[in-house]
Amino acid sequence: MKLTILGGCFPVQHNITPDRLYHQTLKRRLEQPDGAAAVTVDVIRYERFGSCLPRVRASAAQAPIAVLLFHVRAEPVLRLLKLYYKHLDDAGQLRHALNLPRWGRVPAERFDLLTVRPARPTPRPPAPPSYAPGPRRLRELNYRLGTLLGNEQYALEQYLHLVLELADFCRTQGTRLLVTGPVSRPCSAYEDALSNRLAGFFEPQLAAHGIAYLDLLGHTDAAGNSLFLAEGIYVGPTGHDRVASRLHAALTAAATPPSSAPQ
Repeated sequence: MKLTILGGCFPVQHNITPDRLYHQTLKRRLEQPDGAAAVTVDVIRYERFGSCLPRVRASAAQAPIAVLLFHVRAEPVLRLLKLYYKHLDDAGQLRHALNLPRWGRVPAERFDLLTVRPARPTPRPPAPPSYAPGPRRLRELNYRLGTLLGNEQYALEQYLHLVLELADFCRTQGTRLLVTGPVSRPCSAYEDALSNRLAGFFEPQLAAHGIAYLDLLGHTDAAGNSLFLAEGIYVGPTGHDRVASRLHAALTAAATPPSSAPQ
């Protein structure tokens, strides 16, 4: 069984031991005697919407995908929300641009710091943003200015379009699609509210298209233990265990064939 995961830093999180990552716990549970045979996990990290489907196709070309797990994330939306966008160009040079999707200017979908550039053959993932009051307020002002110009609505439309494209691909491949909602963002009230808006947008939309959706919001587990590490940015071992349990329950339930968008 091949499980392909399309997500961000969550599946490859560096600050907990690899065997505690949710997909490794899920793999062990699925491989138990009463579960499936050997499980292969293929993790694809995405930042830009446009790169997702080609990379999923490439994964399927290597070996058929039994389950595609797609993580809805706040980060790609935050990148599109920004009015002022700072990025590296193809030569590895720092550039400054305005992000104006409604006017055809979307540098956030053309450039990101995770893409290999000729000048940086082994790029490092960017450090998480500072959540000190000053930088945080400036960053949130940038998001709010972009939102006033329609960037958030554009981001939601593009995100939904991507999920429907993935659903169509899964239908043609006989692949089961499971979409997870965003995790909470306790480090930032603004980003936490955005995660809630994303969940509120996707859950009814995907239900209308017959696409399986799994909610991952929450700051604590049922016992009141924090799902996050101390700084509130990264999901902790308790949070990974919770996600693994929810995914295991969803994947061992009766499968629902993936659906394409209504014509």
